[in-house]
Order: sequence, then C-alpha cells, then structure tokens
Amino acid sequence: MKKIPIIPLIICGIFTIALAIVIASTIVLKKTELVHEKAQLRGKFKDRFGATFVGSETCKKCHERTFLEWKTSLHSRMMRDVKLDPLANIGDFESPDNIRTFTKEDIAYTLGSQWKQQYLKKEGEDLIVLPAQYNVTTGQWKPYLPDKPDKRSWFNECAGCHATGVDPEKKTFVEMGVSCEACHGPGGNHVEAVPGYEIPTIIQARRLTPAQAAQICGSCHTRGRDKTGKYAYPVDYQVHKGEANMRLFFKEARPDNGDESKYFWPSGESKYSNQQYLDWKQSQHAKVGVVCVTCHNVHRATSTLVSTGDGGGPGFLDAIISKTRLFEDRLCKSCHTTVQYRSVHKIHTFGSCVACHMPRAATIGEAGDSRSHTFRFMYPQASLKAGGVDKQPNACSRCHHHKDTPVEALIGFVEAAKKNDMPKPFIVHQKP
Repeated sequence: MKKIPIIPLIICGIFTIALAIVIASTIVLKKTELVHEKAQLRGKFKDRFGATFVGSETCKKCHERTFLEWKTSLHSRMMRDVKLDPLANIGDFESPDNIRTFTKEDIAYTLGSQWKQQYLKKEGEDLIVLPAQYNVTTGQWKPYLPDKPDKRSWFNECAGCHATGVDPEKKTFVEMGVSCEACHGPGGNHVEAVPGYEIPTIIQARRLTPAQAAQICGSCHTRGRDKTGKYAYPVDYQVHKGEANMRLFFKEARPDNGDESKYFWPSGESKYSNQQYLDWKQSQHAKVGVVCVTCHNVHRATSTLVSTGDGGGPGFLDAIISKTRLFEDRLCKSCHTTVQYRSVHKIHTFGSCVACHMPRAATIGEAGDSRSHTFRFMYPQASLKAGGVDKQPNACSRCHHHKDTPVEALIGFVEAAKKNDMPKPFIVHQKP
C-alpha cells in the first residue's frame, strides 16, 4: 500500500486552519463595523453648544462612583424639599423665639445645613426667602437681611446658586442643589455624543485655563449682579460655563466701587460669605494659576474637622475645611517648601499656615466663621489705622485678642521678628 505523504497533509491542514481564522476574523470585524456604524447613527453631537439639562440621575448611569460621592456632599444638600425629606429642616421650631415669625408649616424648602439654614415659602409661582435664619453653630435664630424688609424673591436673588438649571423668568429649575450640571454644564449633548466625541461635549475644569476653571466656582462664590441688574447671579452664564468669560455676563462687586465697598474690609478682604472668588482674584495664587480645584476636591463627600488653635482655647474644634485635598498645613507645604523658617515664621513654627494667611475675617452664620481667600497676611497695623479690630480684623488678633494683647504690642512683635532676620537699614523693609 502506497504511503500518503505527511508533509503535504500538514501543509493542507495549516492552510485550512488559517483560512478558517481569516474567514472568522472577517465575520467578527464585519459585525464590529456594523455595531460601530449603528453607534455612529445613535450619536448626534460633537460639541457642547446648545445642550440642555438632563439631571444628575442621568449622569449616574455612567459615573456612579462620582455620583455617590457627590450625593453625600454639602453641594447636593444645598436645597431640600421638606415634604420629600422632613429631616432636612434642622431649625429649632420647638423653643419660642421673637425673631422667627413663621412656623414649620410655612416652609417648602430649606437652604444650607453646615453653618446656617434659611427657609423658602411658596407664594403663587414664586418662592420667598423667609425673614429669619437658623445659625447652626450657636443654635440661635437671627434676622435675615434686617436692613431689607421687603419680600426677597428667591428666583431673583438666590436661585442660581442653590439649584441647577434655573429659569428665573419661568420660575422653574431642573434639580435642587448644586448638582453635576451646575459645574459641568448642561449634559444633554454629552449623553448623546457621537462615539469618540464624549470629551468635547462636557466641561471639565482640568482641561480649561486657570481663569476659566476658577470662574465655574466663582459663578456662585461671588457677589454682584447680572448685566441686567435684575439677578444676583450670572443667569446666562450657567449654560456657557467653560466657554465664555463670566465677566461678560456678570458685574462683580469691588472693594473700590462706592456702595459695594460695604462688602469688604478696608484692607480689601471680603467681609461676608460666598465671596471667595473675589478674594482669590486679588491673590498671588490667581496670578500663577493656582485655582480652587488645586486645593479642593469638589466631589469629596466629607469635610475635615480639625483643631487649629486659632480661637476658642485649647482643644477647641473650630476649623471645618471643606473638601481639601490634604490636611491643612500639609496642603500648603506641598507647594510652599522651605529649608528654614525665618522672620515671623520663626516664632510660629508651631502654628498654622491658614491661621495667619487665611484668618476668619468673613461672616457666614456668625461673625468670623469664614476664612479669607486672598492668602495675604492681614497686618495688625491695618487694625490700628482703621480704629480697632472690629473695624478691620487682622491675623494676629484672631489668636491673641482673647488674651487682651493690645494691637500696638502685636505690631511690635511682628516688626521685631522681621527685623531680626533683615539687613540694615531695616526701615526699607517696613510695611507701609
């Protein structure tokens, strides 16, 4: 019997297998192309222009982890419906109080929960801010804007920074609280993006210039009026974040501008809450591109409760640093490194960067519970010139004032510490 050659059979087998692989690969690639073509047909948008608001629950479908972090953050709880969430109301309505002139039943929504809480009442299609606020840290009721007795329309004065997708003309909003689209812009185009164009259809602060990134936070952490003068927030900017210059939509308050100077201390630092952006713009950080998200992780759910010793005595926990990427001094020193401490820093090596460079100079609920964001050292000379700490706070008195240290003595301490490490003549280094 004649033997069948082995080698031709092997070659034939290899060829058959290779052919089968080619045919199978072609079929798979063809199916992939068809799937891709169908996906291309599903996508509609390649940019974010003309996008509409879709709500954070839509964002959750792809970004669940980030959504859950945000959901337990203060931003998400900025505004709450008391009918859906009765425990949102943390004010003391049991104890009698002459300042509070309304009842629990009057309230439709609450605003805030960390420092203070304010309350909204429905009047027709409008929402009115009720005339008293509950200060959380002291447990006291305080008048809300006692110098403005007229009814305060929430849609005109507050809505853009407490809700997302606000239309003040129609008196509507898409979602309560500062949600995903409050910072990332309307997500309608992102949801229906052409595959491969997801990034250009949504705003990401880290992809913007420092000024554009800071303006996103600054659209709420500021004070002023929109260009029409009707609204206390940049209404039209909310759908153009990351694209446009907020200055074209909003007139910011300035310390050197007539009646607006009442919102600032003589030194230029902010006197009232939610003006961090206005402080930051005066800072060296702004000039070199250090922005809000450099220090703050806005998706982080918790605040860090720390003892800084900058008021209230030993062990007094008085610093809540919201959403910082590192703990207090570690954050500052991650950029500001030094071989040795000199001048005033030599006598405060035990202290805190933020106690001196971010003193509590502004008011959220009670006087002095919000930090300055100019990052400037607030000199005691300014308090002396203004006529006292109550007219102009300074960084030194925040710690030393409870010991009745005179401002003049604090000036002497600062100047002596500086003089010790400076060449002669010292007079050229004195603070004017």
